[in-house]
Amino acid sequence: MELKLDRNRRLADYIYNDLGSEEVVEIEKEIARDPQLSEFYLLNMQVKDYLQAKIQLEEMRSDPQLEDAEQLADMAFDNESQDESHHEPVRIRPKRNRIRNMAFAAAVAASATIIIAVGIIPSNINQDRLFDRYYEPFEASDYSQRGEANETYREIAIGINNYVEGNYRQSIDQFGTLALDPLIQSEVQYYTALSYLGLEQFQSAQSLLESVLDGDNRFQLEARWYLSLCYLKTGEFDKASAVLGQLEIYDGMYKKDAQTLRKKLGRFRP
Repeated sequence: MELKLDRNRRLADYIYNDLGSEEVVEIEKEIARDPQLSEFYLLNMQVKDYLQAKIQLEEMRSDPQLEDAEQLADMAFDNESQDESHHEPVRIRPKRNRIRNMAFAAAVAASATIIIAVGIIPSNINQDRLFDRYYEPFEASDYSQRGEANETYREIAIGINNYVEGNYRQSIDQFGTLALDPLIQSEVQYYTALSYLGLEQFQSAQSLLESVLDGDNRFQLEARWYLSLCYLKTGEFDKASAVLGQLEIYDGMYKKDAQTLRKKLGRFRP
């Protein structure tokens, strides 16, 4: 699954011109020797066409001169009777509007469906969409099996389970009742930060994640990853790039995503 996701992301980067020259050569070789990948590439090129059509249609719909253009088209295509009876002309604009709206809706639906299916985002993506592409809640479902079986850790487990279930406010409240014992401070700060991140309170999450990095060695890689996403969301691209650069040093689950995300940050810098 991870290999497939990585391949899809590289293919998306290739289609939307986000790869270096060496990476372009490598993926073009893969496409040439893998029929399934070649077919997938062709499908994604069709998606790109859908996206471009969608953008053009959106621009047309927002053009203040669109109504005048439609009236001009009516004058060209309506077969108005010119006889002495002066019959009312047959107006076809409503039909044309319906066709245009249907085409617009179809293009939007097709684009959205295929993008969701293959995970491709166009190159004019903004930082919010880039965040959405890389952010996933932390998988902590096995925490109840960790640590000492005492009351403190049971209370921590309750807070973490609330986080896992998406009950972010309850998770924050639960951790707020725990004393900041040095032995559990990292857990309390880290999961509270993740809960704030789930609530899209990025400044609060950022502050806590920075504290985690100043603490002991637990959650160092995880905290860096989520901190980089906070910086991305708040527009602090240089800080995000620096943190991602630290993650690239370590062989782990965040290494590849850190590399590709850091490459993309340049497009958002003023």
